[in-house]
Amino acid sequence: MWSLPASEGESATAHFFLGAGDEGLGTRGIGMRTEESDSELLEDEEDEVPPEPQIIVGICAMTKKSKSKPMTQILERLCRFDYLTVIILGEDVILNEPVENWPSCHCLISFHSKGFPLDKAVAYSKLRNPFLINDLAMQYYIQDRREVYRILQEEGVDLPRYAVLNRDPARPEECNLIEGEDQVEVNGAVFPKPFVEKPIGSRSSVYSPESSVRKTGSYIYEEFMPTDGTDVKVMVDTGI
Repeated sequence: MWSLPASEGESATAHFFLGAGDEGLGTRGIGMRTEESDSELLEDEEDEVPPEPQIIVGICAMTKKSKSKPMTQILERLCRFDYLTVIILGEDVILNEPVENWPSCHCLISFHSKGFPLDKAVAYSKLRNPFLINDLAMQYYIQDRREVYRILQEEGVDLPRYAVLNRDPARPEECNLIEGEDQVEVNGAVFPKPFVEKPIGSRSSVYSPESSVRKTGSYIYEEFMPTDGTDVKVMVDTGI
């Protein structure tokens, strides 16, 4: 693209000719040119679209969760949207910094796991008032299987028949256990072997070499559901 200086008496507006010199003007000749006045340039500036306002999405979880393969795939998809900016609150920040120093965000994804300071996450949500993708207060309940079972029953979700053995000295009516040769009786409910013994906390199932019921701690006992060797997992779609 070439430009020619204005001669005396001509407008000082630059004229731009298309082509690579006189030989490259093409079949339409020297008269082909583009010219923009100051008003046209101003209109072009006014037509420029301002950048999209950013919605900041905060990820608040322990490193093992925030950098897991499933979370990484979720974040990769979120980052495809031009108007979303994702920030990860590092484990050092959420464990050691007061919530007043945590980065602000418009939307918060936060979930509990071992060692996670749920109380601080709740305090942060009250301080900054972000939109919560998952309910932080409800995450206290998922740390106790008794509460989980209660909520499921209230919502009409079918559960295996179960009984709670609560070895709390203040509640002696809930700690009656009789172990027989082919069954256990928990607070009057009989469970033939095989049966399932679960801790009442949020700990996942782990293998135990013990062939008898445990004599310390509180547990949920429920009837065994045969699955022909298939591991059955029930997932909840919250519609988010």
